[in-house]
Amino acid sequence: MLSTLPFFRPTAESLVRRLKNLPPAPRVLHKLQRLLARPDVSLQQIAEVVKMEPGLSARVVRMARSTEFGRGAQVEDIVEAVQRVGLAGVHELVTYAVAASLVGQKLDTYGLDAQRLWSRAIACALAAASLAGRTGAARSDAYTAGLMHGIGLMVIDRHSAGQRTPRALASAGYPLDFAPAEEAWLGFNHADAGAALLQQWGFSAPVITAVACQLRPEEAGEHRQLATILATARWARSLFCVPEETIPELPAAAWLEESGLAIDDFGGWLDEVRRGYNVAILEMRLG
Repeated sequence: MLSTLPFFRPTAESLVRRLKNLPPAPRVLHKLQRLLARPDVSLQQIAEVVKMEPGLSARVVRMARSTEFGRGAQVEDIVEAVQRVGLAGVHELVTYAVAASLVGQKLDTYGLDAQRLWSRAIACALAAASLAGRTGAARSDAYTAGLMHGIGLMVIDRHSAGQRTPRALASAGYPLDFAPAEEAWLGFNHADAGAALLQQWGFSAPVITAVACQLRPEEAGEHRQLATILATARWARSLFCVPEETIPELPAAAWLEESGLAIDDFGGWLDEVRRGYNVAILEMRLG
């Protein structure tokens, strides 16, 4: 009788709700965002929020010593770390630290080890933030979307691990990545799953939409520019982090234009992102 029943395909939202082995929401980010919105917030108040999670606090201190954030200066505690980067940099710093704890995990379904997954997140975040600076888009949103763009891979990997026969999914290469294999199996892809998880966690609408539409930014509506920035940033991520895959010579021309990149500027932009990535990946390894 069971063989006559229709095959059940979960939605991304139902899968996220049903999985029991996903990490809890990074509530420190939401508290931090609320604090940064206040004109009278102090660095001490911000430090107190970060200190609520000791593991995160230690990671923030370590990252604050990097050239990327603190220009290599010695930092001893969370208060000094926050003082070092200031109000403008603390959101990026904490987002980095939160993302490292979320996406820095081995994913057997995709054949990705923790460091490689983290490298992809860093490359995408730096490229997206650089493009945001060219278009006037919110840098913090671009950074966050870049760091979290692969979070849906974790969701699908956790689902796969719970199956009687875990799956092994292959990438189709940029721009669709693993989506064709995921959709053939589940009917949705890691972009859908990532957006569902970020929505459950309470991330902002621009970030959720950009992650949801990273493969097809034309569908992002009012947040199309951010989604296009993320789609373009993923090209640089693939170039730096997925050398075994063949990628197009350039991202789609329409994506480049909407991301604020002229063809004549492309090489300079790529060199800038590559330099930042090379520094960050050496100094901000997991562990």
